[in-house]
Amino acid sequence: MSPDPHRSPPTARRPGRPRQSESEAKEVRDRLLDAATELAVEQGFDACGLREIASRADVSSGMIAYYFGDRQGLYEAMFQRAFDRIGSQVRALISDPDRTGGDRIEELVRIQVSAIAADPWLPRLIMREGVLRGSSAIGEFIAETIAEGPLKQLISWLEAEQARHVIREEFDPRMLAITIASLAGFPFLMLPIVGDQIGLRLDGDFPNRLIEHNQKFLDYALRAQTEDER
Repeated sequence: MSPDPHRSPPTARRPGRPRQSESEAKEVRDRLLDAATELAVEQGFDACGLREIASRADVSSGMIAYYFGDRQGLYEAMFQRAFDRIGSQVRALISDPDRTGGDRIEELVRIQVSAIAADPWLPRLIMREGVLRGSSAIGEFIAETIAEGPLKQLISWLEAEQARHVIREEFDPRMLAITIASLAGFPFLMLPIVGDQIGLRLDGDFPNRLIEHNQKFLDYALRAQTEDER
């Protein structure tokens, strides 16, 4: 049968491009990120083979190249997803002019602890890739993402709250921002190591107890004194 001269030729597909809906593509991408995260925590990211990551995600290894480009792109996307989860909430909180300083500090604590509880691997991988490995492309990416993301916004907000006399003015806001972040993240780094020795378990209720503890601690530590209290 001769071809129909009036029929449009089929649309050429990009080589290797999967036929997927937007939701299907997101599902595959998320599965790859989940698999990479699990293996990175188990054995270190450098020890993970891309085929091993793809196998755990139940996709072909070509999907990694398609969605992320290379190993570096996959790793950056893994961290970026975790940072975006907390960053968007922190930005919304800090930009909300209708909350008082104390309420926002309490809500900030809740956001930070809840986000890390959802990604408890994050402090360990930041330590491994950003600190222990020294200078590396991943380490530089982590440092830039943290510093240029919620951390600088938090510092600016703390400076503004000090200027409004909502929180105590004797604290360096840069040190204070690091302290607040550390109160949320450091327990998830240390309890897997020393929790049994001190009788403190990283169980399902621990994030709630940590939120309450940090809120009380920061309220006592940061709240500016009123005229009657001076």
